[in-house]
Amino acid sequence: MVDVLVTTCGGIEEDYMKCLAPFYIGDFTFKGKDLHSSGVNRTGNLLIPQTRYKAFDAWALPIFR
Repeated sequence: MVDVLVTTCGGIEEDYMKCLAPFYIGDFTFKGKDLHSSGVNRTGNLLIPQTRYKAFDAWALPIFR
């Protein structure tokens, strides 16, 4: 049960995506171009599979329509 949700407005969509599915810890030295060609995005040292963005869209878009 969630009592409170704390987030910053800088990346609120990523905070919600973390609730939908786990992220992976990577390294700051990973090449973003190589990751992106593999379907993975990088935010700092967090690795975010593209499927997480699709899941977020499927969840969030009906709310805003």
